[in-house]
Amino acid sequence: MEYAQQVIVDFLKGDLDIVEFRRLYDEKPEIDAFLQKIIDDMKKDYSRKPIPYTCLVGGEEHSFSSVVPYLLEPHRDPGRLYGPPKYESVRQLLTYQFRMVTHDVETASGSSAFYSEVYEIYTQIDQSVPFFYKYREASSFPIEVIPEYLEGGESEKYIQKHIIPLFPETMKKGERKKAIKAKIKEDFKSEKGYPCWAQASEWPMDKEGKPCTYIGKGKSEGDLRRFRFRDETTGEEVTVEQFY
Repeated sequence: MEYAQQVIVDFLKGDLDIVEFRRLYDEKPEIDAFLQKIIDDMKKDYSRKPIPYTCLVGGEEHSFSSVVPYLLEPHRDPGRLYGPPKYESVRQLLTYQFRMVTHDVETASGSSAFYSEVYEIYTQIDQSVPFFYKYREASSFPIEVIPEYLEGGESEKYIQKHIIPLFPETMKKGERKKAIKAKIKEDFKSEKGYPCWAQASEWPMDKEGKPCTYIGKGKSEGDLRRFRFRDETTGEEVTVEQFY
C-alpha cells in the first residue's frame, strides 16, 4: 500500500488522529492527489455510480452519498459553498467552510463532517474499512447544547474549549445540558435577539478572545447581510458581512 493510501486508511480506522491527519493532508500533496484521483477516475468511467457508505445513526443503519455526486457534477449544487461557487476539487471540499458547518477539525461538528467526507470518497475504491464513530459521537452532545446561530467557527471552538469542559460528564445529562446552555447565554450576550446567519456562524471575539456582544442587524443590500457586534474590551463596533 502506498504512503498516501496508508495514511488515509490509518485515519479512517482511528489509528491516526484527525488533527495530525489534517496537518499531513495540508503538507503532503500526495494525500490530496490520491483522493482526487478517485474522483477523476470515476469521471472517466460513466458506468461507475457513487457507492453510498453505511453507518449507524440512532442505532439504525443509514446510507449516505452526499459529496461524491457533487464532486462528479459540481454544477448540480452551485450555491452550497460560499467563496468558490461549487465543488471543483477534493481540496476545495475539504478546506472551504460550509454555510452551516465548519471544516475546522478542532470542533466536533467540523471533525465529524471532515471525517465523513474523506470516508465517503475512499469508500468508492474500498468498502472494507469500518466506519470510525468517535467523531460522529463526539459531535452529538454539542449539537444538543449549541444553538444553531453559534454552530461552527470561533464560537463553536470557544464553547467546546471554554464552556463544555466546565461541566463534567459525571453530571446528570439534563442538569449538564441546562448548565451549559445557561453559560453559553451568559457568555454570548445580545442586546436584540440573535443573528440569523446566511452562512456558518461568524460571531466575533474581542481582543481578549471572549465573545463580543451582539447589537443587532445592520443594513442589508441585496444578498449582503450585516450583523453588528460590540467589543466590550475596547467599546468598538464590529460588523460581520455575509452573502446569501
